[in-house]
Amino acid sequence: MSTATLTPGRAWRIWRIIPLYQVVAYRGRFFLAPFMLVVQVYVYYLLWTAVYAGKDSVAGLDVRQAVSYATLAILLSRIRWTNRMVSKDSLPQRTREGTIVYWFLRPISPGRYYLFRALGDMGYGAAWAFVVYLFALATGMIDLPSSAAVGGVFLVSLVLGQAILYYLGQLVDLATFWLVSNTGLTRMYSFVQDLLSGVFVPLWFLPGWLLTVATALPFAATIHLPVSIYIGSIPLDRAAVPLAYACGWLLALAALTRFLWSRAARRVTSQGG
Repeated sequence: MSTATLTPGRAWRIWRIIPLYQVVAYRGRFFLAPFMLVVQVYVYYLLWTAVYAGKDSVAGLDVRQAVSYATLAILLSRIRWTNRMVSKDSLPQRTREGTIVYWFLRPISPGRYYLFRALGDMGYGAAWAFVVYLFALATGMIDLPSSAAVGGVFLVSLVLGQAILYYLGQLVDLATFWLVSNTGLTRMYSFVQDLLSGVFVPLWFLPGWLLTVATALPFAATIHLPVSIYIGSIPLDRAAVPLAYACGWLLALAALTRFLWSRAARRVTSQGG
């Protein structure tokens, strides 16, 4: 990529270049991604319908709320699902190969380059998630939010949650600068993230002590909070406190990743510089 394309006024274009590169290089994934998402959503629909067979309510949720929760949790968790390990363009791979040095030699900072790439990934994932969301609405699997106000607060919480997910994922990637390999950490993070954010099951089904842990950590703000607002299990008059809590986590994670990028830069050397 030439220097001219990365001048500060044009650097933002990275967000749209990277996903298109992925699609062109791996065309099979273009069709496989939405297919896998539809299958996952349908399997969860069958699962929760079977769980509620003969029951009006479980853990305070009726079957419509449970199916909506599970469907939206899957869709939100897949917004950042671009697999850079396949394209050999992940930060850990670049670090192990030594090519990460080029991130630090470009006319924009590596943190900003990482941000623009992530925006492209999230835009690509969000587009497919929205298509499957419309499919779920059209087939009656889920309902629209109960009001425009609920929909608006849901969107705010959705943006907050995705921003927190972005910083959590960035922390795992940055760990590569201090670890030989972050493969184990990535697998552990993926499991903990899905468990404590409500992707596997709604958090109300967790034991009391684990629910307390999940609520105190940032994971619940990524998926559980926006989905709970959408289905009405967190009313709007009780949403301010968890939203403020999520903002606190967002600021803390942003500061921490900024600090780690500065420390990582001290560990990168290049010949002649």
